[in-house]
Amino acid sequence: MVVIRCWQDVRGRKPVKEWLADLRQHDRGGALAVDRLLTKLAKAGRLLVLPDVRFLGDDLWELRDRTTGPGYRVYYTWVDESLVVLLVAGEKSTQDRDIKKARRRLENSGSGDGKQ
Repeated sequence: MVVIRCWQDVRGRKPVKEWLADLRQHDRGGALAVDRLLTKLAKAGRLLVLPDVRFLGDDLWELRDRTTGPGYRVYYTWVDESLVVLLVAGEKSTQDRDIKKARRRLENSGSGDGKQ
C-alpha cells in the first residue's frame, strides 16, 4: 500500500488538504470521486494508469477525475515506491496554472519529502 502525504509550506499549511476539506463542504460528489481516485492510487501505486493518471514529465504526475463536471485534478510526485506527495489540486479550468505551481513546489522541495 502506498502512503499518501500532502506537501506543506514553511508555515506548516497543507494546501491540498485544505482544498480537499473545502471540496467536501461544497461538492460532495466531486469529493467522493477524488477520494476514490486517491484510494485507487494508494492500492495500485504505479500500476494505476490512463485515464486515471497521466505522467507529465520531470517526476510530476496528474491524477484525473473525469466523472464530475469540473474535472478535478491532483498533481503529485513519487518519493519512492511506497510514498506519494500531493503537491497541488484544482480543476481542469486551472490546469495550466496548477501544473506550474506543482513544478515550483517540486523544485523547491528538493528532497521530495513533502516539505519545503
